[in-house]
Amino acid sequence: MAPSTPRARAALAAATAALLLVTGTAACGQDAPQETPTVAAPAPTATPAPPEPAPADEGEPLVTAAPDEHSEVGALVAGFPTDLLPVPPDAVVLVTSAVPVGDAEVQEVSLNLRTAAAVQDVVALYRGALTEAGFTEVPPSALATTDLAAEVTFVRSGGDELVSIGVVDDGSARTVTVGGRVRTPA
Repeated sequence: MAPSTPRARAALAAATAALLLVTGTAACGQDAPQETPTVAAPAPTATPAPPEPAPADEGEPLVTAAPDEHSEVGALVAGFPTDLLPVPPDAVVLVTSAVPVGDAEVQEVSLNLRTAAAVQDVVALYRGALTEAGFTEVPPSALATTDLAAEVTFVRSGGDELVSIGVVDDGSARTVTVGGRVRTPA
């Protein structure tokens, strides 16, 4: 019978790992001469297995709590610059953050979302908003290889402001990650 709680599964995984470690060590040392080590090795510690995510059909989010006041799970965090980084109309916001950087009217921002919009439409949305705000698109490196469906970077203020956008296309939806450092409105 399989354990039914995450704690029981973690305990079973830890016990199994310890048993494998002990039996593997004993089997490896059968033919080798026994030597007493001069430095004692630390005792192995079992790392509990992370809880299994809820099945997608249960509708529970994978991330359940905001880490701090500058982040928000499932919504836009207060102060997020949607004028520079708009959210597609059909998007499901996964996580956002807008973290002030010291006293310098700058914030580090990130946005993760899912959308049914086509890859080229997602890129066009951000390209339009950012170039209208004075950002310049950085040409992609010929040496860069990526598994992303799209990856674009924009700079402004002599490179002091930078925004990168990555899009993963799984065929049915796009996962978009936007991140960077931008000046906050005065």
